[in-house]
Amino acid sequence: LGPSWLRVGSLRRPPMASFPTSLPDGSVGGWLQALNMAKYDPAFAAAGVTTEQALKRMDDGSLKEIGVSMAGHRKRILLGIDSLSSADAGCSTDVDMADAAPVAAAEPQRKVEPRFNSTSSIFISSTITRPDIDEIIFCVAVVIHDRVEQGEQSSQDRRDLFPFFSEENNPLYKDPAERPRADEQKKKKREVPCEEAIFHTIQSVYECAKFPSECLIISLVYIERLSAKSHVPLLVTSWRPILLAALILAQKVWDDKSLHNADFSLFCPMFTLKEINHLEIKFLELLEHDVSISASLYASYYFQLRTLCNRENREFKLKQLDSAASSGLETRSQAYTSLFKREHKERLSQSANAIPSARSLGSGL
Repeated sequence: LGPSWLRVGSLRRPPMASFPTSLPDGSVGGWLQALNMAKYDPAFAAAGVTTEQALKRMDDGSLKEIGVSMAGHRKRILLGIDSLSSADAGCSTDVDMADAAPVAAAEPQRKVEPRFNSTSSIFISSTITRPDIDEIIFCVAVVIHDRVEQGEQSSQDRRDLFPFFSEENNPLYKDPAERPRADEQKKKKREVPCEEAIFHTIQSVYECAKFPSECLIISLVYIERLSAKSHVPLLVTSWRPILLAALILAQKVWDDKSLHNADFSLFCPMFTLKEINHLEIKFLELLEHDVSISASLYASYYFQLRTLCNRENREFKLKQLDSAASSGLETRSQAYTSLFKREHKERLSQSANAIPSARSLGSGL
């Protein structure tokens, strides 16, 4: 990690929760817009859901009935509804997501059961936002913002080397050579996203996936390793796919009960499952399938993030890993490195077996 992480004045207070605690201008449409779910406004209006009270009566089943078919979208809407209900129950509107976590309105009284994994010595709640998360997310957002600014200074040749990470390559696994030249001419230059925009992107995924906070640090390790090993620049068009691939790998390495790629295709509907699978494979190839993380490496990232946070007098509440957790992370990451390398060899072997030999081609077999 370079010293550019420790920029004085770069870190501001994390934005408030992305879920509004009231309807903007009393409008359900405005509320859906704030949740990035505006495409469902006509469906809500057709179903007569035009007031806050009607909104609060919605559950998972009724959302399905009006046409919200994506499970990840229903979950986000239900979390938003719960934020409205929490505000009515007396929760302060000035409370961050770190202090008051929404629970899906469809099951407001569900008891939260702790779940353990072989890496962490403390339990990880699967539904309650831990108090450290907003500060960590914003620290990671600051670093990604800097990396995108640096990546945008890369030469065009280098920028074009990794089309499978570019959102302009639709779908991601498509051969760019197949893209019509007219599409190239229509491309508009995108602006580097601000730190707040990156923060909200990460927070949005976190609110659905609820992966452990440590995964954010691990994903940053992988993003930096991707750059170091394969010189992949983080660009305006590629930072989200790269971040998604890093998060998927990080939570697999950390957690015995990790989410599947199919789950992330629901949380991040802009990417199909096939694209996410392709992203993961390409990301691993460029990492040379090395997802190992030593205790000292994790600690160096942890302390630099904490320093970045403390420089702005913000409290970094995530605790350092104890010796048992550090040892567990080392063991699991090494095991996954071996697994990914073995799976890669098997894929290569299967591909080789699928190619007919010259002799069989000549004999017409």
